[in-house]
Amino acid sequence: MNKQICKYSIIRFQPYPETEEFANIGIVLYATTSKQLEFRLLESKQHARITGFFDPICKAVFVQTTKIIRAEIERIKQLLTLTTGTDVDLYGELIRRREDIIRFSENRVLFSLDPVATVDKLFEHYVYRSFIHEPGHEDKMKKQVRGLLDRCNLSEKYKEGTIGEPAKYEVKFPFVSNISKRKIIKPIHFKHEQPSQLIDHGLEWLAKIQQLEKYTFIKPDEVLFAYDAPDNLQSDLFSAFNEIKAQIKNEGVVMADIKNNDDIIRFADV
Repeated sequence: MNKQICKYSIIRFQPYPETEEFANIGIVLYATTSKQLEFRLLESKQHARITGFFDPICKAVFVQTTKIIRAEIERIKQLLTLTTGTDVDLYGELIRRREDIIRFSENRVLFSLDPVATVDKLFEHYVYRSFIHEPGHEDKMKKQVRGLLDRCNLSEKYKEGTIGEPAKYEVKFPFVSNISKRKIIKPIHFKHEQPSQLIDHGLEWLAKIQQLEKYTFIKPDEVLFAYDAPDNLQSDLFSAFNEIKAQIKNEGVVMADIKNNDDIIRFADV
């Protein structure tokens, strides 16, 4: 498979033109050689982040808008299969500037071996903001915990450390204390865009604790997960968070909200 030139544009939802604020909701990509059009768009049920930002916009507006733009892109995609050999710029017509609730970014160009995989990667970057998740977001949480320990004169007790043995299994943690009683603090974020991403992240760290326990390197109640929960208490994300939180607690790991300083210090100062 050869690389081909691809044009792409970010699909933006802009319900209030007066403020010029918008939210990225999708990607459309056109492979110029194969005349292949690919796109990814937020599902209408994934409205919480969008409608929350543009409060008090109605959920129905976003749902209906995504249905319309999805149908339009599918129509263009179908037309492209019927216009082989012509010079009709259907992609250009799709993304042209217009005064509408849906806008398209300026056209951008890249080389791609696989347009479908490229669309997925661009979607994760521009819509799901994959670059701010792990480790970036948790790095900020680590600084928050370090500041709290400093203020409570506990920073000397807690250092970055590795639990386990290289020949068996080992995990690095940002805050480990072996003074009088072992204590481990791990900041963990649940600010994901998809319930499956959130659950996978929680299960990944739960599995690490379970494996360390299997080798008797730690006991689960020696570990505190200082978590950052989803913002919307009524969302599918928060339901997923409650599910994985209960699962982690059932294994014996201590859970504390990153904003609850008292709970974190109560655990740390032992």
